[in-house]
Amino acid sequence: MTTLISRRAAVAGMLSAFLFGAVGSASAAEPLRVATNAVFPPFEFYDSKTGGMQGYEIDLIKAMAEAMGRELKLEQMGFDAIIPAIISGTIDAGASGFSITPERGKRVNFTMPFYQSGLTILVAKGSEGAIKGFDDLKGKKISVQIGTTSQTFAKKIESAEVSTFNNAGDAILNLVGGNCDAVINDKPVTDYILSQNKSLAEKTVHLPVLATADNFAMVTAKNNKALCDEMNAAMKKLKADGTFDKIYQKWFGRAPEPELLQ
Repeated sequence: MTTLISRRAAVAGMLSAFLFGAVGSASAAEPLRVATNAVFPPFEFYDSKTGGMQGYEIDLIKAMAEAMGRELKLEQMGFDAIIPAIISGTIDAGASGFSITPERGKRVNFTMPFYQSGLTILVAKGSEGAIKGFDDLKGKKISVQIGTTSQTFAKKIESAEVSTFNNAGDAILNLVGGNCDAVINDKPVTDYILSQNKSLAEKTVHLPVLATADNFAMVTAKNNKALCDEMNAAMKKLKADGTFDKIYQKWFGRAPEPELLQ
């Protein structure tokens, strides 16, 4: 009788351990729902051949999700809809070239930075003599991507007429079409667009002046610090094992700034 009870207890114990382990595994494997606005090359954009999302930040969040042991579910949405979706709980995080700003910091948590950027000016070829820097944009017509720091910056320029577009490419086309005097946009994005479109590069001049020094980070809900910590731990792992450097080199052709590897 004692032996039978012992066996039953052992079986019950194993069953309990199995069920507990299964529940724990299910929790650990919970999908990571991440929203992005895939019109921001080279960070996130659609591959014209495969139709899939690609880019520096896409590669990075994929590697992070793998390090976290979680299935990644990417969702495309408008840039200005991502933070409201995070706050409402529709998605878990945003990976879409978010600059770290005090205003956004009131609404979301930021992961550690993964890129250092800045705002630059693009003008039509022949206009670089009249527009050499940001002070020359007073009273000018400026095109920007909606919901970005470029828009925020442009609105502060005295007497400037600011037009917004869903993506930086459309803002540049507006410039080439002669409908504005300049485009303010993030430097790496403008560089990438021009590198991929010889026609646009031949018709424009990317001025060397830099207005801001922005750090890019991914974002999570303010009340979900645990997820932010989990994502940071994954990014630290990628920085330690060289994966971060490899992804950065793939998209920018150079090593990341030392500050980003800390």
